[in-house]
Amino acid sequence: MFNLNTIKHLQTLTSRPSVTITLPTHRTAPDNQKDPIRLKNLVSEATERLEAEFGKRETAELTAQLHRLADGVDHDHNQNGLVLFLSKDYHNVFKVPYRLPERVAIDDNFLTRDIVFAMNRSPLYWVLMLSEKPTWLYLGQREELTEAREHGFPQDYSGPGAGSAVSSGIGANPSQEKERALEAFMREMDASLLAAVQEGPFPVLLVGLPQNLSAFREVTKHADFIMRELPGGHDSLNAHELGELVWPEARAALRERRREIFEQLETARGQGRTVSDLEEAWQASIDGRVEVMVVEESMSYPAQVSADGRSITPLTTGKEEGADAYADAVDEMMEAVMQRGGRAVFVEDGELAATGGMVMLTRY
Repeated sequence: MFNLNTIKHLQTLTSRPSVTITLPTHRTAPDNQKDPIRLKNLVSEATERLEAEFGKRETAELTAQLHRLADGVDHDHNQNGLVLFLSKDYHNVFKVPYRLPERVAIDDNFLTRDIVFAMNRSPLYWVLMLSEKPTWLYLGQREELTEAREHGFPQDYSGPGAGSAVSSGIGANPSQEKERALEAFMREMDASLLAAVQEGPFPVLLVGLPQNLSAFREVTKHADFIMRELPGGHDSLNAHELGELVWPEARAALRERRREIFEQLETARGQGRTVSDLEEAWQASIDGRVEVMVVEESMSYPAQVSADGRSITPLTTGKEEGADAYADAVDEMMEAVMQRGGRAVFVEDGELAATGGMVMLTRY
């Protein structure tokens, strides 16, 4: 699964040339029938640029691998975005549940800011569907859910009353036997959930029949991750239908969690540990002083970086102008914060009007 750990790993890789191709894709026909053509055009652009800058013979192996990567994409199961990473020592393709711009980047390292932007502008969350046949785990971003097939999911309950017979005869207690088996099953699901949130530390929304929710609550050791429950027999819904159902609940719960961030900011402000001036924020991010970066969803700041990398000035055109210019310095700050162990939290537009759309909680 593509997550923050994947991004952090990609950001450590350096090789010249490193190729990044991103494009928006489509989940269903007939729209997804155009995706292979758009990808082929971007691969052709990347090939031409590689050959022009580094030589046709010198890049023959690299371009051949690029074509193999692109040819191996199954467009019948696309999500909202597609990204290809390719260098001499690394190559991979990821399908992601958020839209990406159509872009070819060739540099000394992989371009990750478009993905960071897309991933963080709308918070991620887990949906655990507690159903006996089977229990599903989804990763959610807004109303879009992507099934997670790692960490033991999906998994069927096969105990008494399902895949195996319930004891009968003198002294047998079928109801109690099933309760114990269901409890053991929920413990397994709790352990599997822990593995998921360790990889992606996002809040969890539980969905299921009241008896399953109750059984899970009794055994879970990770209640702090659970932000809300949605009772009901919804296991017949597909990912799209379930996403439409759970997003209003998830959005309300995420909004409550954001309020906790504002309480932290108030405390930090009294201790002199907040920064909202863009110049100071830039310096704090590259110095590794930021614990939490809080930014409005639509906040952007096209900027030119000084020669020493310590200051930024606004770009009036909103377009990059040279190697030291960024179409959005907010994304660059976000990437720097993440690389140095901080995290980004997005809030709705207008919630940070008093600080110009962004504020940072610093470590000291």
